[in-house]
Amino acid sequence: MPSREASLRNLERARAAWSHPPRPWRSYKESRVIEQLVWQWFNDCAPRKWSERAVARWLGVSHTYVQKLVRKFKADPDRIRRIQASLGPATFEKAERAREFTRRDRERGDLRGPIRWKLVRFKLQGQEMKAVVPTESQMRRRAAEANGCALGPALVPLGDLPLWARGMPYYSPQNPCDPLIAVKHAMAASKTRQQWPVRFGRRWRPGRPFR
Repeated sequence: MPSREASLRNLERARAAWSHPPRPWRSYKESRVIEQLVWQWFNDCAPRKWSERAVARWLGVSHTYVQKLVRKFKADPDRIRRIQASLGPATFEKAERAREFTRRDRERGDLRGPIRWKLVRFKLQGQEMKAVVPTESQMRRRAAEANGCALGPALVPLGDLPLWARGMPYYSPQNPCDPLIAVKHAMAASKTRQQWPVRFGRRWRPGRPFR
């Protein structure tokens, strides 16, 4: 396996050879909702907390992507707190709507499709050989199609979803429910709304009674 320095050098060479940046895997809206849901799971204090792999299966991403987001939260927690304060908690309904944007963008060709093949090198009788083989995700996709299943986010019944997936916090004796928190968030949301002037149907003029 190449070292980290060699991998970084190869990445810089690949970036220099790109004529344009690679297309993203999913829409910006879905990436933002996924980040919010992982943040809510990360701060969940429920006794039966989902594992990283369970969260990844429900969101339709890899568990390494969940680990990457967790490292980002630990490095800069204020960033995701600002996002949560401006957008509010994420829910499974928002995730479904965001996936519709991803499907639409993928149909238009704005997003990358799945990697189906990879090049492998091996030695056979002392000679180095090359072959193109399907990726592990492609093999899983073929197995799912053979069994009549569909790959993607795991379907979890609404009653089995935890509170963080519904946009609600978990309260416990260590994390008591404070009713003033809801009032505080409501006041903060009202301040961010744009205030529009009230227009009257009739205009009052000096010297005339207002009717």
